[in-house]
Amino acid sequence: MLSQRILDMFARIPPDTTIENKYYGVYDKLLNGVFDTSATDYTVEPQYALPEAFQAPGVPSVDFVVTYVVALDDKPVFFLEIKPPGHVNLISTRIAADTQMRNRFSSFYDVVPTPKLHGISVMGQRLAFYSMEKATGHIVPERVQPAENYVTDTVPVNRWKLDITTEVGHQQFMAVVDAVKSMVAAL
Repeated sequence: MLSQRILDMFARIPPDTTIENKYYGVYDKLLNGVFDTSATDYTVEPQYALPEAFQAPGVPSVDFVVTYVVALDDKPVFFLEIKPPGHVNLISTRIAADTQMRNRFSSFYDVVPTPKLHGISVMGQRLAFYSMEKATGHIVPERVQPAENYVTDTVPVNRWKLDITTEVGHQQFMAVVDAVKSMVAAL
């Protein structure tokens, strides 16, 4: 379970805030703690932008609110994108967050050192888990193509079903962290 200090930080954030930066501090503290950045070679880098030479054509490098990238030797091994909690309630903002995650995978593809890259889309305390296989470029969850003649919910709200402050949400988050650490240890 999360430490009481982290839980208290989440509890102090108004649940209806539209200001995503209310979450920056708590996720920064959480990532630095679980990756033990003071005792390891991992770094947590907010607003990470790839050098232009490594950027996929047509993929903007800085069109995000905040991306926290966990890096090893300046190479991304995990990332987390933060949006305010209310974004989960709108089809348009869920689709935009999904697109942003997929663009981030494209941006990181050529420089990721591990066989799989994990990313988490955060909306407040709610988490949506993504991953990309380096060998194939395959991203999970699958992209659902929108219909041309009507509005479709291609990114359902239940994608962000887990809450980091619950035991189940924290366990899933830590399973991803542990998988990242195992891949890095095998390099």
